[in-house]
Amino acid sequence: MSDFNDFQKMINNLNEENLIELCEEFLTNHEAAMNILCKYCIDFGLIFDSQEIKDYMTTMHKNGAFDNIVCFGIELSENQLYKKFHPS
Repeated sequence: MSDFNDFQKMINNLNEENLIELCEEFLTNHEAAMNILCKYCIDFGLIFDSQEIKDYMTTMHKNGAFDNIVCFGIELSENQLYKKFHPS
């Protein structure tokens, strides 16, 4: 059975370009980003339902896992759209 550690390992194994594209997609089209993320999980051999994926992404966000990712030319931690949905 897949768990948070497996999910985190999968995210950490994404190349920088895919991670940037995923983060940018989350900022502009959450549903499409979830579909991409579900595909990444399947490709990595992980099985999660959409709520687990949301919960795991939220946990990683809260832990600052994506703060240094550059989305639209700005570090995610400084992006105003990101801050709107993820206040400190």
